[in-house]
Amino acid sequence: MRNRFHSLIINGPAVLVGSLALLFVMAQANAADTDAKAVKAAAPWTPHKLADGQPDVQGFWGAEIQGTFSLVNPRNGGGSAPTRWDVAKHEGKTGPIRPSRIVDPQDGQVPYQPWARAKQQGIEANIERPTKQEYIDPQARCFPDGVPRNAFWTGFRIQQHPGYVVITYDQNHTYRVIPLDGRPHIPENIKLWMSDSRGHWEGNTLVVDVANSNSKHRLSNEGDFASDKVHITERFKFVGADSFVYSARFEDPSVYTKPWTLASNFYRANKKEPNYERWEVECHEGEKDVDDLFLGDKAHAPQVQR
Repeated sequence: MRNRFHSLIINGPAVLVGSLALLFVMAQANAADTDAKAVKAAAPWTPHKLADGQPDVQGFWGAEIQGTFSLVNPRNGGGSAPTRWDVAKHEGKTGPIRPSRIVDPQDGQVPYQPWARAKQQGIEANIERPTKQEYIDPQARCFPDGVPRNAFWTGFRIQQHPGYVVITYDQNHTYRVIPLDGRPHIPENIKLWMSDSRGHWEGNTLVVDVANSNSKHRLSNEGDFASDKVHITERFKFVGADSFVYSARFEDPSVYTKPWTLASNFYRANKKEPNYERWEVECHEGEKDVDDLFLGDKAHAPQVQR
């Protein structure tokens, strides 16, 4: 013990310097490890590639907040939501307030021209007890919801084939076949419920150019709409194996004062059900199926995992 103490006194400075040097080296190593982890966390997702070079994103997907009642206050529910939420609102009760799906402009509102805003507000004021045909949401009559509303109303499946992305939706047998070969859109005088889509990949982002909408559908139950001149640019930015960020930029000078963009997170659905199959959802006016009666808004919501 005495010899050890004597050695420490004699060699103290050297031991201290050596210890400090060791601590410095360890700190550098820890910093390097932290930096490496940060770089790894910031690195883009590297997906499996299909034979034609597409990132493999096949499977079932669903929106973070399901439902198309409102763009500015997204919440679950669809055609039957007014009888539950808006009646309560008129009774002085406060409904849920969530961030608007509209991310541009910053006020979270669709930048309508004055006449278009008046039209939207007229529909919104009469959705509970419509007295005219124009007040009835086409969704309630089982017409296709169009782009992008269909993606928020039900779950959907992405399938990929050489040169194509195919999206099939749970509701009303709607689907989209998106070519990736750069072909032009169909002639302008042909208008479709689900529009005409042309896509390409930018890394892990699927960019889809959408045109030729007949715009007979709405963008929400609250009466948001576009004309048949609308041009939409969609971006499906896959940030991981089980999630992507979706955005849609609307350009329609005949209705809006400027372009605007909505965005939402989407997650892989039914991941824990390897044998899951899409429901065949038949729709008819006035229907009240068992699942809707017992489960309400949750009846057709995809089970997303995060």
